Amino acid sequence: MDITPDIEAKIRERFQTNHFPRLLGIEIDSIDDSTARLSVEVTEKLLQLAGVMHGGAIATLIDTAVAMAIVSVSEPHAKFTTVELKVNYLRPLKEGRIVAEARLIQNGRRIIVAECDVFDPQGKLAAKGLLTYIRL
Repeated sequence: MDITPDIEAKIRERFQTNHFPRLLGIEIDSIDDSTARLSVEVTEKLLQLAGVMHGGAIATLIDTAVAMAIVSVSEPHAKFTTVELKVNYLRPLKEGRIVAEARLIQNGRRIIVAECDVFDPQGKLAAKGLLTYIRL
């Protein structure tokens, strides 16, 4: 499925109804066939007590990036949900804009498997996610 400007506009419009990621400041950078690139600015509100980005905020960025990659290859009103989310946190994120790059590994009839890399502002790998979704 090619992502036309019209399809991308509809995906971005649908993203606007996804309130929790938007509350954290997550934005869509790009969407393509089976991939998505999202980013967020590390702010004080996203830090945990040790002064690094909260793991839950990173996991939300990963989960949302994969969801947008799934939306890129799904019917307009398709529904799916996360079944499993595993994250390896590889380096602390303290400031700057971080980027999540999600890609589908297996887009099955019911089960979808994806991975997502999170990069720090210098482009170093900071977290890696492996996710499983189910179509509802």
